[in-house]
Amino acid sequence: MPSLGLDLGAVPQSAAAAPYRVLARKYRPANFDDLIGQEAMVRTLGNAFALGRIHQAYILTGVRGVGKTTTARILARAFNYELPARGDQPAVTKPTIHMPEMGVHCQAI
Repeated sequence: MPSLGLDLGAVPQSAAAAPYRVLARKYRPANFDDLIGQEAMVRTLGNAFALGRIHQAYILTGVRGVGKTTTARILARAFNYELPARGDQPAVTKPTIHMPEMGVHCQAI
């Protein structure tokens, strides 16, 4: 087989130890402020949290890639916190909610 001139030597130790994560999960927004293109929805949910009028269900619709799963994960984390944490938005940075952030909590998507 002809050589392509690629150096496929040993993998650096730091790269071998780090688990692979899909880019969509690596850079997934972690709170409402990080959601891009969803200002109306973030404002609506922020108002619901600020007024303490959180409904029993939310329907997230849209085509593939608009942020339905990301929003559902942020909501799942927000529902597990005390309200209000910061005026109009719940806190999603407390250390007790890391399991839904990683997608391993039994009640998270």
